[in-house]
This record gives sequence, structure tokens and C-alpha cells, in this order.
Amino acid sequence: MIAREPISNLAQSLQRVRSGEGTNLEVIQWLRAVNAIASTVPVPETHDSCRGYTRTLLHKSDLFEILVLHWLPGCASSIHDHGGANCWLAVSSGTMGVENYLRYDAGEAPGYARIALEGREELPPGAIDYRQDDVHLHRCVAREPCVTLHVYARPIEQFHAFDERAHTCSIVTSTYDAVLTSN
Repeated sequence: MIAREPISNLAQSLQRVRSGEGTNLEVIQWLRAVNAIASTVPVPETHDSCRGYTRTLLHKSDLFEILVLHWLPGCASSIHDHGGANCWLAVSSGTMGVENYLRYDAGEAPGYARIALEGREELPPGAIDYRQDDVHLHRCVAREPCVTLHVYARPIEQFHAFDERAHTCSIVTSTYDAVLTSN
């Protein structure tokens, strides 16, 4: 588990980033310092077996939340945004494929979205991906058993999931398979 002192350091960094006094680099340095801890978080015993990955909440406050995700080989997330939150994803173990999408419509028509694949990248252990808006979308694809550490600067209560072929999007409510925090 991540100790309270490193979490308070992250909170201070995120407050500086939000106020414009800090930079994204502070959060990346924090992720690099604690990333190995993510692999020690146990896989939840109960989860949605159809999804292929689990979501474990480690910390949640009004400012941010920290999650560890365990991925089975070959499973993928939906194409998604982050509900207006900044998102940092660090690969703790395994290799994560990331398919990057761009949203071309203004999001004004409920349920409609025009998106297109921009490219793909492979994230090896130690790599960090950062998302700061809801125009740059992604889908995560586990190439092998994988563990990832996520920081969302403001907790994500809801987000959009996208269907590229149908040009649709829907609002999804975030859930956790396990909560390992007293917050």
C-alpha cells in the first residue's frame, strides 16, 4: 500500500498543478517513485469476469483518486474519455497497448460522437501515459498480464465510452472491484 506521506506529496503536487504553480512533471516523478508498489496490490477476488480487468481504489479525496488495475492478457477497455479529469497511467508490470483516438465533433448532440484512430503505442513497464482533456481518447489493451497505476485529478464519477463504428457514445458510471482505503 502507498504510505500517507507519499500520498500527501502527490496532493501537494496536484494542488500546485491545478493552481498553475506546478507542472505535470511533479506528478510523473511521484508515479515513478511509487509505481513498483502497484504490483504488490492483490487482485480482487470478486470482479466483472466479462470485463477482463479489475479496478482497486487505493485513495480518494475531493482532489484526486489513485487506482490499481490488474489486466488479463488480451483484454481491453472501451474507447473512453476521463470525465473531464486529468489522467496519468503508469505501467507497473507487463506491456500495455494504447490506441489513441481523437474526437472530431463538439459533443453537443447527446449520444453522438465522431472519433477516429490516431495511432497506437506500446507502453513497457515504467512508461507513463497522460491525458488532460476529453478530446484525446484512448483504449487500453493488455498485451500480457499487466498491472497499471492510475491517478485521476479529480475523481471520475462518470465518463464517456465510445463506439467508433456506430458513431455513438454513452455515459458510464465508474465502479471499483475493491476498495483498500479508509477514505
